Amino acid sequence: MKPKRSAEKSQKKKARAARKTPAAPRSEGDEKLASPLDVTPEKRFRLGVAAQPALFCEVLAGHLSREPSLQVVGRASSEDQIVRLLKTEKPQVLLFDYEGLGPNAEGVISRLHRGAPSTRILVLATRSSQDTVVRVLRVGASGLVGKQLAFATLVRAIHALAIGELWANRRATADFVERLTDDSGRVAASDGQLTGRETEIIDDVGRGFRNKDIARRLNISEKTVKSHLNNIFRKLRVDNRFAAGMYALTRTQQ
Repeated sequence: MKPKRSAEKSQKKKARAARKTPAAPRSEGDEKLASPLDVTPEKRFRLGVAAQPALFCEVLAGHLSREPSLQVVGRASSEDQIVRLLKTEKPQVLLFDYEGLGPNAEGVISRLHRGAPSTRILVLATRSSQDTVVRVLRVGASGLVGKQLAFATLVRAIHALAIGELWANRRATADFVERLTDDSGRVAASDGQLTGRETEIIDDVGRGFRNKDIARRLNISEKTVKSHLNNIFRKLRVDNRFAAGMYALTRTQQ
């Protein structure tokens, strides 16, 4: 009978230990807002949220911070605050409230893009027409999400920008390409012809290569790549990487 009593004691100890072990905390929205990406805390995408009014900005940032794949590194409700956020936190993606931070939203986006080109700007807008998409892409944004869309769509758009992709509907992208070309369908004339090296770089941009990838492939420094890109932007009369990449794709199809 002693072995039986010993087994009962063991089972009781296990039961007491189980009762003492606390359950893992679980947020109410964990399942609803769970990201499809398999990420660890070290791999979370760094996100800045810029929106007006301040309450909307705080609520939006709070919801996004519950995403396991995202790390909200700061909030801003004015251009000055955004500039400080980009400088100090260096987010991979900036979520930008088009209407809240207007009326000259395109001008703000352009200045932010020039000041922090490594941060990709995702515009959140009520006006998500093709014309609006094209305008924000031209000044340096990498995508636009309509405010009428589901939260899950916004999260997917942030993921896309963070890994180097664009977020724009096909019709708007086609319209954007059309504006880069003349009536004959050929790439519009630029202020000057691209050099051989500039052509190599613009083709790599069209293939989706990052500056460090281009530098490695061409055996030059990233600083030299940036210098070439600035010359390319000036010659093509564009001011962002997306436009240059679309130019490259259009040129190769002629």
